Amino acid sequence: MSLLAHFESLSDAELLERLQSGGLSEEAMNVAASEAKNRGLTFRAPLAQADDEDDAAYEGDMVLLERGLSPQEAQVMSGFLLSVGIAAEAGDTNIVQANALWSVALGGANLRVPASRLQQGKDLLVAFRRGDFALRDDFEPGETTP
Repeated sequence: MSLLAHFESLSDAELLERLQSGGLSEEAMNVAASEAKNRGLTFRAPLAQADDEDDAAYEGDMVLLERGLSPQEAQVMSGFLLSVGIAAEAGDTNIVQANALWSVALGGANLRVPASRLQQGKDLLVAFRRGDFALRDDFEPGETTP
């Protein structure tokens, strides 16, 4: 059975589940995505995961982007940067959350990014805090922004 015939035989729910599982080869993903598009289905493709760290492009050592964050803010900012394609790590979050004295000693939680992305990370955090990525009050899920 060809890939196309296989994906054509799946129900909409099964097709979407396969697409979002992240376990498909590149060729299978392309065929399944094409079939979903033909059916008018929308889906969120899984983030590409490198099988080996050497496969990912090296962007420099992780450097400190910001310190003095609450553990929650460090995690949110890390997730935000990851969502726009910048490798980011929230550091010291467990330590500062568990012990207030350690929080003072360490200067709070921190956020690290690759050295080559430091300025881009700074610019994005400024834009995030300014509200450039805020949703409108009348935002509806699935709607595209102009």
